[in-house]
Amino acid sequence: MKDNLQKSWWTIPKEKIVESLHVEPKQGLSDAQVVEHRTQHGYNDILETKPRSIINIILESVQEPMMLLLLAIAVLSFIFGKIGGAIAMVLEVVMYATLELINKFRTDRIMFELKNMAHPTAKVIRNGKEVEIKTNEIVVGDILILSQGVFVAADARLLLTHGLSVNESSLTGESLPIEKDANVVVGQSASIAERKNSVFSGTMILNGEGTAIVMAVGQQSEFGKIAEHVQGYQDERTVVQIAMDQLAKALAIFAVVISVIIPAIGFFRGLELQEMVLTWLALTFLMIPCQPPIIITMALSLAAFMLAKKQVVAKRLFGIEGIGQVTAVVSDKTGTITESKMTLDLFLTVSGPTKVLPEDLKEKIILALPDYCNHVTDKAVVVAVGNDKKNNHPVKFFGFSDKQPWRDLVYKDGNSFMHLITGNPETIINESTLPVESKKSLIEQVRQQASLGSKLTAYAVVYSDKEQLDALQNLTFLAVAVMKDPVRPGVKDAIATLAQAGIKTFIVTGDHTLTAQTIALEVGISGKVITGEQFDSMDDKELMGQLGQSNIFARMEPMQKFRLVQILKQQQEIVAVIGDGVNDAPALKAADVGIAMGQIGTDLAKEVSDLILTDDNYVHIPDAIAIGRTALDNFKKGLTFYLSAKFILLIMFIVPLFLGIPFPFIPMQIILIELLMDLASSTIFVLEDIEPEVMQHSTQRITEFLGKPLLLKIFKSGIALAVGIVFLYVSAYYRYDVATAQTVALVAWLLGHILLALNLKQEHQPLTKQGFFANYFGVFWMFVMIGISWLATSVSFLYPYLKTTFLPVTLWLQIIGIVLAATCWIEVVKLVRIKKVV
Repeated sequence: MKDNLQKSWWTIPKEKIVESLHVEPKQGLSDAQVVEHRTQHGYNDILETKPRSIINIILESVQEPMMLLLLAIAVLSFIFGKIGGAIAMVLEVVMYATLELINKFRTDRIMFELKNMAHPTAKVIRNGKEVEIKTNEIVVGDILILSQGVFVAADARLLLTHGLSVNESSLTGESLPIEKDANVVVGQSASIAERKNSVFSGTMILNGEGTAIVMAVGQQSEFGKIAEHVQGYQDERTVVQIAMDQLAKALAIFAVVISVIIPAIGFFRGLELQEMVLTWLALTFLMIPCQPPIIITMALSLAAFMLAKKQVVAKRLFGIEGIGQVTAVVSDKTGTITESKMTLDLFLTVSGPTKVLPEDLKEKIILALPDYCNHVTDKAVVVAVGNDKKNNHPVKFFGFSDKQPWRDLVYKDGNSFMHLITGNPETIINESTLPVESKKSLIEQVRQQASLGSKLTAYAVVYSDKEQLDALQNLTFLAVAVMKDPVRPGVKDAIATLAQAGIKTFIVTGDHTLTAQTIALEVGISGKVITGEQFDSMDDKELMGQLGQSNIFARMEPMQKFRLVQILKQQQEIVAVIGDGVNDAPALKAADVGIAMGQIGTDLAKEVSDLILTDDNYVHIPDAIAIGRTALDNFKKGLTFYLSAKFILLIMFIVPLFLGIPFPFIPMQIILIELLMDLASSTIFVLEDIEPEVMQHSTQRITEFLGKPLLLKIFKSGIALAVGIVFLYVSAYYRYDVATAQTVALVAWLLGHILLALNLKQEHQPLTKQGFFANYFGVFWMFVMIGISWLATSVSFLYPYLKTTFLPVTLWLQIIGIVLAATCWIEVVKLVRIKKVV
């Protein structure tokens, strides 16, 4: 039996499987059994994704072109007899390798942790309770709870099925729904598609509900067998990351050309060939921009951890990049705007409002509810009426869909079928057999309750010889459930914060028009309400005209929400959609940023989303946008500094070339400069705090920044320091000697580039207001630069290796004065700007 359990479990009656695994379906596994089964069968991991080891990162780094370039410079230094320079180059290679190791190790660990935070979950029965656990914690023998929109977490033998249908296209390629039945007998040779009594990892529940006992986990599952040859996790690239790769390649071509031309001209002007060869290689290393892709990856990765502290989990870095540029938020009402603490207030019946239903109505409404309720509306009704179906279970289960905006639980009733319908009150009342006056009275009561902001859901029953209804008609009206779901504290302020940041909020709900309008007014959104019917009657051009006056949409269906997202995108909006259900998937996928609800959201909604709002609270949306904006702002400032520094260094080589004097830096110094600049750009800016005014104005799209605005910022930020250092170098060269001039240039650069970074790290807030020590790494790096400058000019032992010399006090004063003036003018501009505003 044990061998069969592992090999052909789908052929074994469910009763024997339960008995063999010593599991009571209503109780599930005990904690002790979980440990025992995990020891025997392992974890439910399809692929063991671990971050790269330190050894692998080192080996990978050594093979990179930039590392090979550094090694080539060191080897040529030995060949040319520059032993001191060669030793210094080897030390710099070690420094570069160490920095690469730190950056890659840190990024790898961040990405690994992000994937763990976004790990999917599943509902199981353990110790007699329904619990939600991570899918990799599922073990053989666990009792899975299956409901609409859930991804099956492991291969399992069905125990109970109520109208269960599954999409198994991920395994079989078959796109049509597969009907499942726990009682079907299946042969040993049956293919996956023929195993009607089983469900498989990676497939999705389309309709119905049920339970199943897990029989295969991890690589023993059918999905695991297919995926076994795939190793590691995929590196998803965001739009900005791709743009940075392209920018780096384009600038690399320019850099290579420049790095060849400058030493070539130097050689023809009589400078030493060996020195020019080394200069050529060092300039190639200096000018090729490698940091921009690293800066954006680090900025987005660290932002993901900040988001997690605000109850927002980033499934993809693309979501962080997108949320930082959002201009419109399309949100559901229930659970995000409201507290998702639904309580049943009363029922509207033909006999009038009541808090207690007659037994016959109560029994019918219980049959209209799923066995495993996921939605807050169903849970509120269950609390009021119970869920004792007296062993009656649906033979079919048709959930809400775009083509069928109602739920239908179908029961066998003799030779016919009993359909228990759940849907919106107006439709069910109007399609019922009630007299006209009763319909009018009920609809008026519905309007009165909706105007109070209540959530309303109606129930009806109809008997038919058909298993599936083509349309709703001749319904026997049962009742309308009236529920209260208060607005979340802080939502009104959150929406006002978004408005101040230039972001529009659209409430899109399936609820009654008056309910939507009442809740919208309570959170500070006013304007005309557009119903789903009105929405369909307008073409795209008319809708675009209405969007300026209307951002409340009621009685909307899923594909209408999808169309709204598309229209907003046509208007050049960057759209975030918050959704929870299977039917929200099209809109979530169409949005620039899909945000799934973590508590009431279905697995499908979470799968297609970029971010997950773990507590379903709209209040965290402004926080998420602020964090996203900060990540992009820090990237833009880091990129500006990095390219400004390249621009400054380029000028520092071009001017001496035209003057016919030696270059300001020797090859070894060039490499040192690049290493120090890389660390400054990738760390100081990534760790910088949020700008105080980040949510007080609309944001600039990153693609708009990567053009003329960036070029202007580079020139504006770098030109003063470039002129200042060139002046110091040229004047020292003509007044002293080459060694002194090069030492002046090196010290001016070391101090100047860190002062430039400290001035650029906040665009609007001066250091005097923010606090000099606000960015601890920036301050630390400044003291490191001061220390290196002092060592290079005061420790004579280092002179031969660094090619530096002692500097008199007068030169120190000139250096300090000029680099302060060439960088701190940025702070002066900030202070003047603040005074003008005041």
